[in-house]
Amino acid sequence: MRFDEALIERALMTGVGYQFLLHLAPRIDKLVIPRTQGRLSSAGIDKVGLITTTGAKSGQRRTQPLAFFEDSGGLLAIASNYGKPQHPAWSANLLAHPECTVEFKAAPRPYQAELLSGDQRASAWTTAVDFYAGYESYRASCAPREIRVFFLRPVGA
Repeated sequence: MRFDEALIERALMTGVGYQFLLHLAPRIDKLVIPRTQGRLSSAGIDKVGLITTTGAKSGQRRTQPLAFFEDSGGLLAIASNYGKPQHPAWSANLLAHPECTVEFKAAPRPYQAELLSGDQRASAWTTAVDFYAGYESYRASCAPREIRVFFLRPVGA
């Protein structure tokens, strides 16, 4: 990890950083990401994208900023919900409707989501924690809830 990335990570793991991630970053990202072809976000370059899911109950399209990690020709998505006790709505949406659209480092494209378990989940979790150590504190604060980890496979790839 580069020095500047380490500083940003440490800042985001503070109380002020947590509030920024929770309240301001999503608003900024919904404006910035579409205007930069999915490359720039409040967390920097190529860190956060937009996922659009279909509501599990409403059937309506919902768009949410989310950190993504490239892995095995697809993307990993971590449903940490900032360590809150409940799963994020977007993860319930993916369980009900695994088809989604992701705008990350490129124009929006379709993906198919798969909830990971066992060794696949453990490996993906390690990748996520290497990217952002704050996921471990989220895991501790939301226990006993297990954070959902999804693999997003590009459709047609």
